[in-house]
Amino acid sequence: MSETTTENTTSQMSENNEPAKKSSIKLIIIALVVIILVGGGGYFYFRKSATEPVTAQEPEKDSKKSSKKESSKETSKEEESDEKSTKSATTTSVEDAIPDDEDVKNIVDLPPFIVNLADEDQARYLRMSVSVGLGGEGGENEKPNTVFITRIRNAILAVLSVKKSEDILTVKGKAKLRKELLKAAQAASQEPEVKAIYITDFIVQL
Repeated sequence: MSETTTENTTSQMSENNEPAKKSSIKLIIIALVVIILVGGGGYFYFRKSATEPVTAQEPEKDSKKSSKKESSKETSKEEESDEKSTKSATTTSVEDAIPDDEDVKNIVDLPPFIVNLADEDQARYLRMSVSVGLGGEGGENEKPNTVFITRIRNAILAVLSVKKSEDILTVKGKAKLRKELLKAAQAASQEPEVKAIYITDFIVQL
């Protein structure tokens, strides 16, 4: 009687333990599946987040490169325009400084001029040396006399004495002054004929 009861009890316990074991195995499998899924999702998430900044930075680098190229192009264009303006200004100043002296056959150096300028705010003076280009027949061997030199100097002083420093300090101002001196010298002497004026020394005291 006792043996039968023990066998029944043992069989019942084994039958009760089998469902518990099956359920625990199922729970373990489910837990493993969940861990695998979560781990895989986390891996792909972090991988994506790790790769995103690289792809986001590449356009910035490209934009920076393009902006640097554009700025370098603009700088080169500005430098080219500055060089062109400098060259044009230099060419203009050289052209203005060279008188039309194709017909000049003889050059006479005049004594230096020292003139008080017409500045009102402060006393300023000009020291200038001028040479006169002569033309006409026999101009190569012709030596101007004292009357000629005096008349030319008087005409030049009449032009210089009304000038202000601001009128003659610029390149254009000097070119205009040389033309005015030529016109005054030609009016002062018709023989020998004055063909050109050369400014060989020019100092303004400021």
